[in-house]
Amino acid sequence: MFFALFIGSIMMVGSLVISIIFFGVAARVLRWLDDTNAFGYRRFPLAFDLGIEGLWMLIVLTSTVWGWAALYMALGLFDNIEPALYFSIVSFTTVGYGDVVLEPGWRLLAGMTATHGLLTFGLFTAFLVEVFNFPTRIRRH
Repeated sequence: MFFALFIGSIMMVGSLVISIIFFGVAARVLRWLDDTNAFGYRRFPLAFDLGIEGLWMLIVLTSTVWGWAALYMALGLFDNIEPALYFSIVSFTTVGYGDVVLEPGWRLLAGMTATHGLLTFGLFTAFLVEVFNFPTRIRRH
């Protein structure tokens, strides 16, 4: 049980750090687009902002879900990638159908996956609010 908590904690912290780094990179790209007027940014700032935000979300979601699935495979909890990926997606999005469950001793990882999903979607919400405020904040300065 404690080993599962330890492994899950490392996975959550590592993935959240990577997600925050992606957030920082996306914010820098948005600033660069505004400073350089690259790719017609001045004409469609919100479209570019939302496009970058959507790409960031896709990268973070995909890499995180695949990361959890790889962890499940590495721990020998699933025999092949499809059920590991399915369980990872269902747990990460907090749907939790219950048709696939982890063996006793590892069930805490499912809850940690769900908690990680909640934290990640919270980051998405914060970043989306930042994206909508980005063009107006720059104009105010």
